[in-house]
Amino acid sequence: MPTKMPRVIGLDDLLALEKPLRERPAPLVYFSDAEFKRLTREATELKRRPSPGVSLPTFEPWPDGGMVPTRCDSPPGQICFGLWRPGPGGGGVYFDCVCRAEPGRTPLPTPDCRLQIDKQNRVFSCTGSCRFGACSLGLYRDSSGMVVLGCRCAR
Repeated sequence: MPTKMPRVIGLDDLLALEKPLRERPAPLVYFSDAEFKRLTREATELKRRPSPGVSLPTFEPWPDGGMVPTRCDSPPGQICFGLWRPGPGGGGVYFDCVCRAEPGRTPLPTPDCRLQIDKQNRVFSCTGSCRFGACSLGLYRDSSGMVVLGCRCAR
């Protein structure tokens, strides 16, 4: 029985997207170690994992090097999945963690700060508005090499 394998897309392919990826199986987005280091150069290294009350994009090391986005951490009572899609007006590519509430649970509010790839500078950044303070990017790396990126309103 033949199986259809997902295609692999890199940073250049991702930035060239004009509409959301809706292929089945979903493409594997791959960043080389050097690309991922450049993409995260403006992130603040966090000493502990960001709050579990929001959905966060997670990246895992690929066995032969590089990083791949693997999932969105789902807060309790939520089912979250990631979606690569172009940003508004060509302003970047967002990694959205779209969440659906389990039956009987309250849906999560839309976050004020969201992760994007700044197309011009080729770095992860945060976009959005905060009532107080600025929208900033944090990065947490655990002992296995897994990276969690989170945008938050910092005072």
